[in-house]
Amino acid sequence: MRNLVKTAIAALTIVSLAGSATAAAKDEDAIKARVAAFIDLFNKGDAKAMAPFWVEDGTIVNPVGIMGKGRAEIEKVIATDLAMFLKGTKMTMTVVSVRMVGKDAAFIEIEHGVTGAMGPDGKPLPPITFHVPSLMVKKGKEWMIADARPYAYLPPPPDKMAAGKADKK
Repeated sequence: MRNLVKTAIAALTIVSLAGSATAAAKDEDAIKARVAAFIDLFNKGDAKAMAPFWVEDGTIVNPVGIMGKGRAEIEKVIATDLAMFLKGTKMTMTVVSVRMVGKDAAFIEIEHGVTGAMGPDGKPLPPITFHVPSLMVKKGKEWMIADARPYAYLPPPPDKMAAGKADKK
């Protein structure tokens, strides 16, 4: 009898874990689909349609440090970015990691590729990769952005510094 109870508990645990893994995979797929829809709007330059991807009190801090809180401000930040340094660009977004935080939140890391950007001097810039750590939350059946912080890595230091072998005097 005890073995039967242990076997039943083990089976229920396995089924429960399998169900959790399946749910997490479905959530990850839904998040990736949401990001794909977002980048389509980004490439169309539609800041107004992009803002509703955020929760009402969501935030963004763009790569130059301008913060938008709430959808109206987020729309303004995105519209300004699209009119200035992202004007005429082609963009891609790839979800490189998803870390579920409970069943209704996920911390994601996105690589955001930008080509066709122009510098302040009007000269073409090389392709840029932004990294976009973001918190997404599930509202009903829809994944929404709560916070996003796009940034670009600084250039690497000279070889000696990177190897930890600074010159000593």
